[in-house]
Amino acid sequence: MNYTKKTLAAMLVASTALTGTAVAEVAIEGNVGATTDYIWRGNTQSSGDASLSGGIDVDFGNGFAIGTWVGSLGGNRDENDDSANYELDVYGSYSTELSGIGVEIGYISYMYPGVADSDSDFADYYVALSYGAASFSYYALASAENDATEDLDGTYMALDLEFPLVQDWSLGLHYGVEEISLPAGSTDEDSDEDTSFTLSKGDMSFTVSGDEGDDTRAIVSWGTSF
Repeated sequence: MNYTKKTLAAMLVASTALTGTAVAEVAIEGNVGATTDYIWRGNTQSSGDASLSGGIDVDFGNGFAIGTWVGSLGGNRDENDDSANYELDVYGSYSTELSGIGVEIGYISYMYPGVADSDSDFADYYVALSYGAASFSYYALASAENDATEDLDGTYMALDLEFPLVQDWSLGLHYGVEEISLPAGSTDEDSDEDTSFTLSKGDMSFTVSGDEGDDTRAIVSWGTSF
């Protein structure tokens, strides 16, 4: 994790330095949530079990932000199972607006404490654009602890639409594509698509999610910030 820690430390130092005397503008927000199934890029991360989560975000008031998030992972494990029972994410970002288009660039480190040699840890760079009800995001693999994964080129692109309905209800539509390919010169490539729609009201949401080659899943989630 040396590369990841150095990158995150540099982002934290840069964010703090750029805030200068604007310490009074710093905002700290916490969040907690629960879901009947933790779905990420169309695939269950909790083996179809319920998941609890929580996090803290720090907004420096000048476009820079950092945060951390923890989510539990399900599955039946015995005493000899060294797989992770939770996911720990640490991230930093910069947001601005250009000609009415929201722009966010950032870095996310995904860590899985408990996995032997932290072999599952990896990190992404990302850029996200938003305008009105639509948003587009693009993720690219930045680093990976697994040597085999480190040699891959991995990207994920997603298009999301969110529409207000009646009586504080809203409808969200999502389409994502993940591409994984070996370095230049190799013909091996893998792709996966995922789609979902979400009905939300207040802190509650109901999602139907489908992944290419996987069963359709119905998920109920709750989340709030403070």
